[in-house]
Amino acid sequence: MSLANVQVDTYADFHGLAELRAKAGGNKASEQKALSEAARQFESIFMKMMLKSMRDTVPESDLINNDKTRFYQSMYDDQISLDLTKRGNVGLANMIVQQLGGVNSSDANAKNNIKTIDDYRAVSAFHTQKLRINGLVSKPTSDIKSPEQFIDKLWSHAKTAAEELGVNPKVLLAQSALETGWGKHVMSDRNGQSSHNLFGIKASRGWQGKTVSVQTVEYENGVAVKKQASFRAYDNYQESFNDYVQFLKQNPLYQQALSNVDSNERFVKGLQKAGYATDPAYAKKIISILNNEHLSSLNSGTLATGSEKAA
Repeated sequence: MSLANVQVDTYADFHGLAELRAKAGGNKASEQKALSEAARQFESIFMKMMLKSMRDTVPESDLINNDKTRFYQSMYDDQISLDLTKRGNVGLANMIVQQLGGVNSSDANAKNNIKTIDDYRAVSAFHTQKLRINGLVSKPTSDIKSPEQFIDKLWSHAKTAAEELGVNPKVLLAQSALETGWGKHVMSDRNGQSSHNLFGIKASRGWQGKTVSVQTVEYENGVAVKKQASFRAYDNYQESFNDYVQFLKQNPLYQQALSNVDSNERFVKGLQKAGYATDPAYAKKIISILNNEHLSSLNSGTLATGSEKAA
């Protein structure tokens, strides 16, 4: 029996440790393999114990609380812990190997001894970089890291769009902040390219431009439901603001909202009433963002960089 065959059957079996020791053979390569397999076995045992602890927190039913149920449930937990360990997504086995002086084959270039949380973050960053190189994880599509950067980057576009609509530019920033999490979660395509869609405008049948398909949350009778939907995509944020202006001005549904641009609250409530979003708290959330510290101190008549904020 080879070491490869041992690992499949013994992750959750304490007796497998002795067999792994026998297979080590005394040379460095064999010892490294044995160490890796022992670490994975410990990880599997740990996962099984964790699953058992989780089950203990769930109240038992008299209908299924019997010896046979517990037997098959234990077998099921064994299989789950084995599958999780074989996939290598937990990471505990890798940490054990490195702590005991071994070298994990997948991390040979990382050369990390994990001793602190900072070391763990460094290894995590190493893994992420490898995935990005292999095209499995896309790079972040937004360079906006904070509400301040969000405001500085979009303020001039918001002012231009607001002048066309006759609304307060801070309202447009508040709405786009709600839709994108202050620019950190702008929708992107499967290749990681940003849609630059700041206002969550969907791609209707008449839309001739680019689109992205993403999972979104819609509210049906007040209940949040996840759905796949197609949204408009733009080459830059200015195009997003321009399209938002035309979207409102050309749609009869939003004319009532545009007639109340003198009031921030009436305007956003008008958007919600017209069906801009299905979230029953959509307008309330925009007003809340509008009144927070990032926007409340912003002077609508100035730009938003440094001295451009009102005292």
